[in-house]
Amino acid sequence: MTGTDGQASRLAGQIIALTGGTRGLGLALAHALVAQGARVALIGRDKATGAAAEAAIGDMARAYAADVTDAAGLVATFARIAEDMGPVVALICAAGVSSGKAPIWQDGEAAYRHCFDINVLGVINALGAAMPTMVARGTGQVVVIGGTYGHKGVAGQGIYAASKWAVRGLVRSAALDGAPYGIRVNMVSPGGIDGERLRRLFRQSAERAGEAPDAPYNRFVKSTALGRLVGEDDVAHAVLHLLGPGGRMMTGQDIIVDAGTII
Repeated sequence: MTGTDGQASRLAGQIIALTGGTRGLGLALAHALVAQGARVALIGRDKATGAAAEAAIGDMARAYAADVTDAAGLVATFARIAEDMGPVVALICAAGVSSGKAPIWQDGEAAYRHCFDINVLGVINALGAAMPTMVARGTGQVVVIGGTYGHKGVAGQGIYAASKWAVRGLVRSAALDGAPYGIRVNMVSPGGIDGERLRRLFRQSAERAGEAPDAPYNRFVKSTALGRLVGEDDVAHAVLHLLGPGGRMMTGQDIIVDAGTII
């Protein structure tokens, strides 16, 4: 099997684990990896959602119910993946949550825990579960899904933005820790990804503001240099680049995929 830039020859038969892999962007990334010949371990909290994702992908996928905030549970999950499928050669951290919109003085510990326990601690736990085996094998790759809010201040979403800033520092430090053992750690930071969720948020924003339903969408698109929204496939291409030959000399890097919003 061959694919774009030869990734398939490198990924065919390889075991790649994805946190947040049972739905949304994580599931889309899993489909893209399987299309390149990889076998994927889909990690998500809900067992039924995982079963549906596994069925949608087919024999190249296995789903595992686990919570990224539970370090011991995640270690046990990666042990099961190794027993069932083989050693994990790459980890994709796609589990993440956003926050409600409020000024920072109205946020508190609950909002902080909601974002940081999954967006930051969840990545730390995933690295703790996956990287020891990579260290022992002397090779491995990690790609963390970040976001453009980790590149700017965001009124009304300070805690969420702070979680994305924190992940950038974590990735750079993990890259330095992993490099002596042949492990590369990078991230991909998408802008707003087109889909029903984003379109719904646009419609809700228009309703609150009493404006035309397509007004928020049009403003958002106008803010991008390329004049369009990012698709899940655009993010997948960036991930495949990092996992393929083009990424072999890249570590500690953050690829922004946002149609030219952050320039």
